[in-house]
Amino acid sequence: MEIRLALKLLICTSLVWCCAMAAADESRDPVYWLEKMGSALRDQNYQGIFSYMRGSTFDTVRIVHHSVQGRETERLFNLNGAVRELFRSENEVHCYHPKIDGVSIEELSDHMVHIGPFSTVFSERVLNSQSLYHLSMHGEDRIAGRVAIKLNISPRRDDRYGYRLWLDKETGLLLQSHLIERGRIKEIFQFTTLEIGQIDPADLASAIDGETVSHPLMLDVKELTGKPIWRVSWLPEGFRPVQVIGNRLHFTDGLATFSVFVDKPGSSPLPEFATTVGGTVLITRRLKNAGPQITVVGEVPVQTARRVAESVEPVIY
Repeated sequence: MEIRLALKLLICTSLVWCCAMAAADESRDPVYWLEKMGSALRDQNYQGIFSYMRGSTFDTVRIVHHSVQGRETERLFNLNGAVRELFRSENEVHCYHPKIDGVSIEELSDHMVHIGPFSTVFSERVLNSQSLYHLSMHGEDRIAGRVAIKLNISPRRDDRYGYRLWLDKETGLLLQSHLIERGRIKEIFQFTTLEIGQIDPADLASAIDGETVSHPLMLDVKELTGKPIWRVSWLPEGFRPVQVIGNRLHFTDGLATFSVFVDKPGSSPLPEFATTVGGTVLITRRLKNAGPQITVVGEVPVQTARRVAESVEPVIY
């Protein structure tokens, strides 16, 4: 009898402890998990395969990430479509392609590289833009066989996108993300296999046979200024110019970016249209129906891009 009573007490104590631990995880706010996510992307050693879907484009990528004493190296192997690899050492990124006779590096480098919020600066940018977004917790799920914590990053206005994130409960590593526009999924990033732990540096070696050619990629937009010829008189709240060079203007709110291009006089006009590929919009229009052509491309909804395009006007000095 005493043994049975002791077992019952032990079971009850264990259940109370487990519930308390679960409640402790739930009580941690989104800021805690976003900070943990940023640290995990930098400091964890991991390798796996993830998929990335935007519009009708579906990419499968193998990633190997190695971190030792704060120094990061990483290689991403594109597993479908054209053969290419991204290699990152700290803040320098190069894209490698097989060398093909008669094909220039300009032709090979004409491609888009998108991996959503799977970036070491994403969580920092969210935390710096909290006045523009609402952060909330949404329980647990399972992704790639691992327990995940669910977070929502919802825009306070409908002039930009939101995110749903699934973070590994143990490490904080991003396991899945959705880019959201008014409840509709525009882009999906998701690990299908993932191993976290010791990485053999040899796994970072290129898998491309034969000679390769490479070109650098920019991780971030530099804060640059120039004498503007055109200006955008309306911007969504929180967006600021980060680069202005003549007829090209670039803006960001910390998370999303978009660019405005004004064609030079005499250039061949494009028809006016608006289209999206996943979360990327491209819209063109004539300035005041007869002026130069305005093109807006970036990570904002169509209605936002259209309003930006309609607000472009020349700068009068």
